[in-house]
Amino acid sequence: MSGRIAGAQSSTSFSLRRVRRLLRKHLLSVNLLLICVPLTFITAALRCHDVVISLVSFLAIIPLSALVSDASDTVGDRWGAIIGGLVNATFGNTVELIVGILAISHNELRVAQSIMIGSILSDTLLVQGFCIIAATRTKGVVAVNSSVVDMLSSLMLVAAMALVLPTALYANVIDKGRNFEKTILSYSRATVAVLLIVYMSYIYFQVITHSEMFTEVTDDDDHDDIQHLGSTDGTSQRSGSDCEMASDDDDTPSMRQVGIAFAVLITSGILIGVCTHYFMESLDGLTEALGITKAFVALIIIPIASNAPELSQVVAAAKKQKVDFAITVIVGSILQIALFVLPCLVMIGWAMGRPMDLYFDSSQTYVLLFAVILVNQVLQDRHYTYLHGVMFLCVYAIISVAYFIRH
Repeated sequence: MSGRIAGAQSSTSFSLRRVRRLLRKHLLSVNLLLICVPLTFITAALRCHDVVISLVSFLAIIPLSALVSDASDTVGDRWGAIIGGLVNATFGNTVELIVGILAISHNELRVAQSIMIGSILSDTLLVQGFCIIAATRTKGVVAVNSSVVDMLSSLMLVAAMALVLPTALYANVIDKGRNFEKTILSYSRATVAVLLIVYMSYIYFQVITHSEMFTEVTDDDDHDDIQHLGSTDGTSQRSGSDCEMASDDDDTPSMRQVGIAFAVLITSGILIGVCTHYFMESLDGLTEALGITKAFVALIIIPIASNAPELSQVVAAAKKQKVDFAITVIVGSILQIALFVLPCLVMIGWAMGRPMDLYFDSSQTYVLLFAVILVNQVLQDRHYTYLHGVMFLCVYAIISVAYFIRH
């Protein structure tokens, strides 16, 4: 029995590493957009039209965020689940954090809030919709790990409730004067402190105490391999496991590769900040020239750019029937935004003297709450067809159109 469990664990680890190698191949096409990074500097220096600057800087953010994601995976492959989990927690949503900080520094507090809501909606509906469609293209129905889904769904509801409560509690207040703003700020800062505690507990739960819930996830092929190992004698079990573990050792990045990964993380982070600065500087000209609102740009456009690499990675994993892996990545990203990035922005705004709070536009809170409830209802089914994915995409399209035509 112990040999079979060891074989399952090593098989799962090797399976996830195969997925990561596949995902890195998909990043090659995205990295072609790196040409937009120098173009951003050129167009800004030449004082081109705001639409040109914003478009080029927007495209530059996509490959840079892909590099950040790939580099954080390299660091995680070197030092295992605990360090890897912390690195991914820190750098997994670097784009949103940097964009949010720059929006706050430009005193665009509502834009910063919309970016956070938009990133959650993008992961919840757009990325997850494409994930389910990709996973069910060869299979009529796919299933997921119920224990992981139940736990992640509960955390999503807690995060959504915390984000919606300030708006719900104070929406009917008539006198929204100075005392009202102070009350909202105090409530928001106390709430984000609790959310950070929840997030740290979640990380501790995921990478230390219950890591097996997130690693022992196998598809049909893995189950066949495990059964084959179990049908042979103990020597065959050990030899198969040793071969797979040897393959894992071969895949472990060297210290030189880890050093390069850290350099890529730092360089990409700086470049993302510069490109985002130019994007924010040209935002007014962009919205005026195209006749769109800042809310649409922040809620739809920017999250699509920051989540494009994640979308590519998740779809690639889903095509290989790594549905548990893909959904864990998606929901993990949602929890990072709601429980870590947004609370950090509130604290950073506090340090910068900006009244960043959790009092969102009422329409955004309704959309967020309905989206989370919808996704939780679907996740509880535990068996998905392409219709679930189409439904997610249609809801996201409806939201996008609503904010596109909103004035």
